[in-house]
Amino acid sequence: MSTTTTASPTSIARIRAIAGSEFRLIARSKAVLFSATLLPLMFAVFLFVQRDAAVEASGDAVASVGMVSMVVMFFVTFTVYITATTTLVTRRQDLFLKRLRSGESPDLVILAGLLLPPVALCLLQTAVVMVVMVALGNGVPGAWWWLVLALVGLLAACVTAATATAALTPNPSAAQISSMPFVALALGTLIASPITEYRWLDLTPGGALVTLVRAAYEIDVYGNVGVAVAGLALWTYLGYDLTKRLFRWEPRH
Repeated sequence: MSTTTTASPTSIARIRAIAGSEFRLIARSKAVLFSATLLPLMFAVFLFVQRDAAVEASGDAVASVGMVSMVVMFFVTFTVYITATTTLVTRRQDLFLKRLRSGESPDLVILAGLLLPPVALCLLQTAVVMVVMVALGNGVPGAWWWLVLALVGLLAACVTAATATAALTPNPSAAQISSMPFVALALGTLIASPITEYRWLDLTPGGALVTLVRAAYEIDVYGNVGVAVAGLALWTYLGYDLTKRLFRWEPRH
């Protein structure tokens, strides 16, 4: 896969055109629209309902960390990772990727246009839910930059994981299965990180997120923020490397 391009006005215009087309396709697909929007928002509502019980059990700061970590992870894995994986495999199967690549757009411009809609949806959902959480009494992080770094790092890791998973997925019907291992890893390590002393979890997506969110709320951090950042960078690189070597633009046979 070619990865050389420049951020010229023409490239930006092509990204916007591809992204606009992709937004419309997502809106027409009920299954993708549900997994990318309604399902994460339903989970956020569930967390809101459980907030008082969480505060009573563990205190306001710890409850805030738990809610924010779960919301961010759920939005990024479902809205970005699963949606992007399904989108890329489907567009490859119907030869849309091949048609795009036969034009003048570089590979990175094509991928950026296809991946922009789920990333934009995720950022919008996260911003709206965070504002609502603060309005309902959730604490505001004192060291907010760690939260921003956690979100950006997790987005990067999940975007490249999605392109790598798409590279290994033969057809759209297999996408729901092929994406489950990474989702299980991300959510499993998110849940395990606060209750275990195994700090190698900082190198996993879930463990890194918990450590950085705890740092954002300035409460005891079990892990190391430097290791957490390195972990997200490592996952991003692994996904990028697999994508560069294995990504296909035509249907797999």
